[in-house]
Amino acid sequence: MTRPLLDELDRRLIGALHLAPRATWDDIGGILSADAGTLKRRYDRLHEARMVRVIGQADWGMHTTAMPVHVFLDITGETPLAVLDRLRDLPHLQLLAQISGDYPLYAVVHAPSEAATSEAIDRMFSVPGVRRVNALPALSTLRRGITWDPQFLTDTERAGLLELTGARPEGTATATPPAKPLSEAERTVVALLIQDSRASAASIGRAAGLATSTAHRVVRRVLDEGWVKPRLEIVSEWLGFQTPFILRLRVAPGETPDVMHRIDQLPQTRLVAHVASDMSVLATGLVTDRSALALFVDHELAEIPGILTVSVDVMLAEPRRYWLDRDLTSGLGEFHAPPLL
Repeated sequence: MTRPLLDELDRRLIGALHLAPRATWDDIGGILSADAGTLKRRYDRLHEARMVRVIGQADWGMHTTAMPVHVFLDITGETPLAVLDRLRDLPHLQLLAQISGDYPLYAVVHAPSEAATSEAIDRMFSVPGVRRVNALPALSTLRRGITWDPQFLTDTERAGLLELTGARPEGTATATPPAKPLSEAERTVVALLIQDSRASAASIGRAAGLATSTAHRVVRRVLDEGWVKPRLEIVSEWLGFQTPFILRLRVAPGETPDVMHRIDQLPQTRLVAHVASDMSVLATGLVTDRSALALFVDHELAEIPGILTVSVDVMLAEPRRYWLDRDLTSGLGEFHAPPLL
């Protein structure tokens, strides 16, 4: 597949969809001073090239009663990519990556229950080439990749798009189910929005067998309750962000909440988690290149009090991120959306 060539409007459109993935083309056009029809054609081109896709981030309580586990794997007798390819077939893997450092592979397991989590991690030990598995259960997660922003827009444009969405801070993610069981119509709409969060209420109504007025009401409820949050996925390398990274931080006792909050404020950050480990904070992020990563560590991170030591690993390959397979040649691939409880 030919990688799409991007101009300034393409980049601004991608920046807008990061902030307001479900906004109408008219609304985005008004903020970017661009024609709505042109924006739709640009999006369709990028979507067909498998560079972008708007999916739905399900609230954790919709598909699990457990917190995720961050797993680092050591290998023997095999190349990292050969073992990584075998891991693809295991269940409940939200992320897979080859990384630098002592452990060449990194994965995130997010299974529907604690029992399923234990089983998924146990199966990793039986994968040929895996020598050691270091599992770090998340105790809390402050940020997820939905809030990452490539910084392609002006402050005024960014404010206008955030006003459209009524966006609230992501906050701490929990595996708490909805207060009341969802109706069959609500479950169907949740499942459809997870697959395509730009789908109109009318098209969702047709797919779900609902009257258009009912579909509008149910879609609005699903989004307002936060059961699904629209999320733009991209091939970040095609956009110029070549260096995803992982940080493991040893933090002074009592300083963890403040350190996590400070890291959360940095635009390079994709995730911040408190994990059960001697390195109590794990963070992932995305920057343009390794020089930018050096500046991030030596300047932004160095200004945060309470951090005692820092371990930095670069993601050398990331064939799955947020349940979505991706390839630097063919673009976005299969979406392994977690089933609803």
